[in-house]
Amino acid sequence: MFGKLISNILAIYKEAFAGQIVNNQLNPLHLAIATTGYHIQSCTLQIPDRLGFFSPGPPRLQAHEGFCFILVVFWYCMAIFNGALITFLSRGRGLPTCQKLGAIYLMMMVPGTLLIWIAAVNDRRRAPGYEWKDWKLRKD
Repeated sequence: MFGKLISNILAIYKEAFAGQIVNNQLNPLHLAIATTGYHIQSCTLQIPDRLGFFSPGPPRLQAHEGFCFILVVFWYCMAIFNGALITFLSRGRGLPTCQKLGAIYLMMMVPGTLLIWIAAVNDRRRAPGYEWKDWKLRKD
């Protein structure tokens, strides 16, 4: 059972961090993340498109945004894990300075999140008519 869990986690990890284009097709996991994220952002949270992380743009842009979201979630998980580990290890040894370091480490996520959001909203790939160098939209 534990082996099956590990193999499932590795399969998800492999697909999540695969390229945005796999076998000359857009990565379906990245597209699913982006379309679901856009639906939650626009319908549920009512965030305007110009201020949101996800856009209703072409599928290639959505695959890029889905991959960026995976990276952001991975960054958050690593930051929370590292901050908690620093705090846990310092608590057992009675080191108050390290506890403050863990809290500072976690607090740095706020400006980091703001910078990621600013970069996502002002990304040049969101411009109308942007040409992707690695992808040509099929015209049927």
